[in-house]
Amino acid sequence: MPTSIGNFFMRAIICSPLHALLGDNLAVITVRGHKSGKQYSTPINVTQQNGDWVVVSLRSRQWWRNLRRGQTARLHVAGKDQVVQGKVIEEHAAVVTGLADYFRRNPSYAKYYNIHLAAEGQPDMTELTRVADEWIPIRLTPT
Repeated sequence: MPTSIGNFFMRAIICSPLHALLGDNLAVITVRGHKSGKQYSTPINVTQQNGDWVVVSLRSRQWWRNLRRGQTARLHVAGKDQVVQGKVIEEHAAVVTGLADYFRRNPSYAKYYNIHLAAEGQPDMTELTRVADEWIPIRLTPT
């Protein structure tokens, strides 16, 4: 589980000229709290997909809830800021489909979720169903 101090240092590096040391898949997303109106920034791991950014988050995390209803956020990735509109996928069947697509496109990430891929790159559906209970995909579309 991430810590406040760990997140602080990750945000600092990702938003500095040293960001290239971590690669282009780490980003900082800044969301406005739905109820409080406060801004919250958290480091995330993103992948590009058809011009959008995709992130997979634990359902138990709080930051993504502020992207429901297509809310916008600021994404700092690869040294650049951009405004993105969030699309949170929460319905279980849609989550399974979204995660299957995510792992087909990013097979190296499957091991971190204990997902086994068949020879043709298809994720195991039983494992996907298990993972979909804990994780959700979020699509971030640049505006």
